[in-house]
Order: sequence, then structure tokens, then C-alpha cells
Amino acid sequence: MRHLLHADGPVTINGFASAPLAQLKRLRVRLPLVFVLFLLLVIGLGAFSINRLNSFHNVSAQISGHWLLSDRILGDLNNNISDFRATEGELLTARRGKDRGRAEGQLAELDETIADAQRRYEQVDHDTVELDLYQQFSGQWRTYRDLANRVMVLSQRDDKTDAIALYYQESRRAFNLANNTLTTLTERNVTGANEATQAEALAYRRARDLIVNAIIVATLLMIAGVLYFVTAVTNPIAELVVRMHRISDNETEISIPSTERPDEVGEIARAVLRFRDNTVALAQSRAALAEQARALEATLVNERRMAELQRNFVSMVSHEFRTPLTVIDGYAQRLSHMKPPLSMEPVMDRSAKIRAAVRRMTALIDDMLGASQVLDVATPGALQHIEFSLRLLVHEVCEMHRESSPDAVIVERWDDAVAEVFQGDPRLLFQALNNLVGNAIKYSPPGAPVCVEVAMESGAIAVCVADQGIGIPEKDLNHVFERYVRGANVSGTAGAGVGLYIVRLAAELHGGTVSVMSAEGTGSRFVLSLPGEPAGLSA
Repeated sequence: MRHLLHADGPVTINGFASAPLAQLKRLRVRLPLVFVLFLLLVIGLGAFSINRLNSFHNVSAQISGHWLLSDRILGDLNNNISDFRATEGELLTARRGKDRGRAEGQLAELDETIADAQRRYEQVDHDTVELDLYQQFSGQWRTYRDLANRVMVLSQRDDKTDAIALYYQESRRAFNLANNTLTTLTERNVTGANEATQAEALAYRRARDLIVNAIIVATLLMIAGVLYFVTAVTNPIAELVVRMHRISDNETEISIPSTERPDEVGEIARAVLRFRDNTVALAQSRAALAEQARALEATLVNERRMAELQRNFVSMVSHEFRTPLTVIDGYAQRLSHMKPPLSMEPVMDRSAKIRAAVRRMTALIDDMLGASQVLDVATPGALQHIEFSLRLLVHEVCEMHRESSPDAVIVERWDDAVAEVFQGDPRLLFQALNNLVGNAIKYSPPGAPVCVEVAMESGAIAVCVADQGIGIPEKDLNHVFERYVRGANVSGTAGAGVGLYIVRLAAELHGGTVSVMSAEGTGSRFVLSLPGEPAGLSA
């Protein structure tokens, strides 16, 4: 039976265990083998090169130990004495003390360098001719150095004329003699080095050809090993690193290569695959938790707001009911304490006050029940989409308040540019306008005019209700259209705090808006803006 290779253990082929073969597929085995082969290759190439260079070394030892060393020292001497002569000229042309000091320092350094080169040359073995030429150069150089010292002394004394004359006459002749002798010594050294080099060249060419061939073979093997390492290890791991970075940047819709490999790279790839799957699951869980947290936060905020509004509403209604009940109870007690004979005038007066308190309670109850009925039908699905006369509806609202409040002064204005026929829900708009006009009368002093104007503004129908009443405090303006909210300055007037909320709801359901401009003590101006087109209802 034939078994295929498994990533986590040995395989069997035709029933025979092949664990060594499986181990060879592991990078921890293959990479050390490759490095061992590289090491053996380097050792073999080094041994071969050393063997071939032994013959070359015997010839080159003489050249490097005598000719090349002498040639290097003489070359240094030629360069240094030339630099010394040039620096001496710079010393003469220096105009500032700083430049003169730098030139003198350079001369001192060159003098030490030349003396060191002479000592090194004297330590090398030379033939008689070379020694004679060197002794001649040494004497000539000492003569030139004495003259150079005199030039330096004259320059330090600012005797430029004598220093320049000495530099261009005696000093130059002494330098030329020393330089010519050193040139002759150098040429002789170069001639001897060339003769020895010719013998070295033949041995070098033979060793070079063999070593170059060995290097070419070793280089090809090295390139093959590097290519194997790059393609089998480096590139796959680098690609997996790139995929890891992309996954960490929340790019999870990517494939993971090398997951089928049985070695360590395959294990890394499968780990990256698991990391990607876990990242996807974690992102999904995080998104779900974030959505739940947002929903819970919104619900909590809404619950807190509603709880606060309900507390305010209960407090407000309790206060509104308590006031007329207190009045009723007080006058009822006075009636019960009256003794015969009863006078009709105090009885009628107290009965009238009791009835007024009852009417106030009844009005408050009617407001709450009416608001509840309106809120029940003020939904998109319950809206009526019918055509009606908006002008007639506004007039009916005004007439109703004229009858219920004889002292009220209501002024109607209608812009002829406004179409009389409007499509919408007349019940909801009637209630909205009723609330606006009723509030204007309720919070205005007796006899103060209330203006109801209908006009076109920016393509929309604007129903404006303005009064000269108590106005709205600035801190309450942003909340007057919320449910159960009343201004801080209306505590003595009955109300449920839902009238303006119904106005806003009616406006939004008809695709419009409502706004207010008010200042405490100067009155308020409410603008109910409705779409100019009949099809402007909110679906």
C-alpha cells in the first residue's frame, strides 16, 4: 500500500518507513547541510590555492622583501622631499602669521616623515652601488636642509628679500642635487625590480590560471546554493511576512501561499492561515460588539431622556392639578363654614372661583387627551392624503379662538401667491395651528395682538404665528419642540408640554419644518414651513 507524505510525521512507501527521507525535507536538516557543503568548498578552494601559491611565494618573497620595499620607501622619499620643497615655498609666500605657522608645522611633519623613510631604507639589505648612491643622497639632503633652515629663519625675521634669494639660488641647487641622486637610486631599484618581476610573472600566470578556474567552479556552486536558499526559504518567508502585515491592516481577503509544504515554511504558512481566520472572526466579533454597544448606548440615552421627561411631566401635571384642587378645596371649605342666613353674593363669587378652577382642570385634561389622540394618528401610515383649503383651515382656527377667547385680537394675513388648495392631513394641521395660536393667546397679555400670516418663502408655504407675550428663555429655545418640555417662565399657566411637539411632528410628517425666534419679555414668532408642492407629504 502506498502512503503520501504527511506534514507532521514520517511517510511509508509500499509499507516501508522513510523517516530519513522525511527528515531531509526539513529546513533544520537541509540548511546545515548546505552550509557544511559551502564550508567544505571554501576549505578545498583555500587548500588548492595555497598549494599553487607556494611556488609563486618563493619568487615574490625576494621582490617584496627587497625590491618592492625599497621601491616603496624611495617613492615615499621622492614624494616627501617634493612636498618639503613646495611647503618651503608656501612659507615664503605666507602673508599672515596663521598661514606661516601652518607651513612651519607641515615642514616639521615632513622632516620627521623623511627621516623615518631613511631609517627604513637603511634597514634593508642593499648592494654596494645602492649604498654609495644612498650615502651621496644623504649628504646632499643634509646640505639642503641646512639651507632650508636658514630660509625659515630669514622668513621668521620678515627678511623676505634675502629669504627668497636664498630659496631660488643656493637652496634650489642643493635640492636639485639631492633630488637627482635620489632619482638615479630609484631608477636602479626599478630596474632590479623589473628583472625579478619577470621571473615572478611566469609563476604568477600559472598559479592564476589554475586558481581562476577553481574560483569559477566554486562561484557557480555558491550561486546555485544561494539561489536555492533564496527560492526555498527567503522568498517564501518574505511573502508570508507581507501577508501578515496585510492581515494586521485588516485585509483578510487574501490567500496564504506555501501551506502545502511539509517543512518549517509550511508550518509558518499554516500558522499565518490560522492567524488570518482568527483575525476575521475577531473582527466580526468586534464589529458585532461595537454595534451592540452603540445600540445599548443609544437605548440607554433614550431611556434616560424619556425617564427625565416623564419625571418632569409627572411633576408638571401634579403641580397643574394641585393648584386648581387647592382652590376648589379652599372655597369649598369656606362655603361649608358659612352660617345662615347665607348671602348669595359670596356664594356666587366662591362658586364662580370653584367653577373656574374646575374649568382649568378640565382644560388640562382635554389638552392631555387631545394630545394623546393626535399622537395616536400622527404616524406616516395614519396620515390622510386629501386636498383641502388651507386658507379656510387657518381661518377656522382663528375663528375658533376668537369665540373661545373674546378678548383675543387675532390678525389674519394671506399672501395671494400661496395656492389655496393644499394636499395633506387637515386634522393634524388643524391641531398644529390650533396649538400655535392657542399658545400665542395663552402667553400674551389680554388685548395684545396675535398675527397669523401665510406667505411663500423660498418656494415653501410659511405659516407664521407671532405674539407679543412673555417670550421663551434663551436656554429653553433648543428644547421647546420636545415632548413634555415647557419653558421655565410658564409655571403659572396650565399646559401639558406636548403642543409644540405635535407641531414639529405635523411639520416633519408633511415634509416641512418648524422654527422659532423669541426673546424673554418681547414675544415669540413661530414659522411652520410646508412644501409648496402638493406631493410633499412624508411617506
